[in-house]
Amino acid sequence: MASIVVDAGTGQVIQQVDATRIWHPASLTKLMTIYLAFTALESGQISVDEALLVSPTAAAQPETKLGLREGKTITVAQAIKAVIVRSANDAAVLLGERIAGTEDAFAIMMTLKARELGMTRTVFHNATGLPDDGQVTTARDMAILARALMTDFPERYPIFASTSLQWGGRTLTTYNGLLSAYQGADGLKTGFTCASGYNLVGSALREGRRLIGVVLGGRSSGERNGEMARLLDSGFHTPVLPSFPELTAMPDGDNQDAPRQLSSAECSTLPSASLEGGTGKLPGWAVIFGAFADQAKARNTVDQARKALQAVLKHGQPAIIRRQQEGTYRWAALVVGLGQDEAKAACRKMQADGGYCLALNPDVLNSPSALWR
Repeated sequence: MASIVVDAGTGQVIQQVDATRIWHPASLTKLMTIYLAFTALESGQISVDEALLVSPTAAAQPETKLGLREGKTITVAQAIKAVIVRSANDAAVLLGERIAGTEDAFAIMMTLKARELGMTRTVFHNATGLPDDGQVTTARDMAILARALMTDFPERYPIFASTSLQWGGRTLTTYNGLLSAYQGADGLKTGFTCASGYNLVGSALREGRRLIGVVLGGRSSGERNGEMARLLDSGFHTPVLPSFPELTAMPDGDNQDAPRQLSSAECSTLPSASLEGGTGKLPGWAVIFGAFADQAKARNTVDQARKALQAVLKHGQPAIIRRQQEGTYRWAALVVGLGQDEAKAACRKMQADGGYCLALNPDVLNSPSALWR
């Protein structure tokens, strides 16, 4: 793991481990999406009550998301809160499109703002943090961004302490377990992909002193949250000394590639509750490539299918799901977290090449009585 703890008041680094090592940000990316949304609100480019028309691109985003439907609307305020509380990919893309015209143009804005803030090793390619080999950051850079959100938008920052939102007649709770588990915690954002592992940018305020913590690359949400609590506890017991380095003055690290924190084998057998959000549901649309008596065969089938479908599968996570049929176990080989168009395109290509593939909508994917189960 990489980590850093910073005194938010002085900007001094209390402790750090590999804080300038390149890492994939996952949904920590959305902190910059929110920074630019706050900027647009301050400039008057957008307003909190403005209704955003859901585009096809936003509606097609994979989990985690609100499930926005093309042609419907959501207010800017609702979209911002959905990104913070539920890490909603569809809402994040919608904000980016409104501010910059397209998500690609928004990603350029994100990277330029990162440089302006002193985030020298961060590159953004999308508004969500969905897997992209070129989208990278460091623990130091994420701490810089967190501090900028606090100092540049002090009146808007408290939204990061939100623990729920109302949507579709339901109360949706936050994915950030630190908010309820750590005394004084009031933000900011979780993130997870197989490549990045479990990430967290956190903040806590105790007796008038605020700390910022960043943990990148936990192997589980429990490990990540536990490490953050340990680091913040240590930080609150450490007085800031003049000799402590300033956050933005830390030199860049080496040019190592970002690590893949969880192997394909580890990630393909993650239980559904371990996917970001922890809802116990498999996310988005899925494609299934068959069920096998041998778990290794199922995993190999997914790996081979993903290689064959690289041209059409830009998102998604492998998932190996154990099934029980008539007293015997079989292993279903799937890729989950897809949009509808992507899932159907993958199956069309697989079937054209003579392979087995079935697209599963979210209801069928999560139905305990579905035939694929």
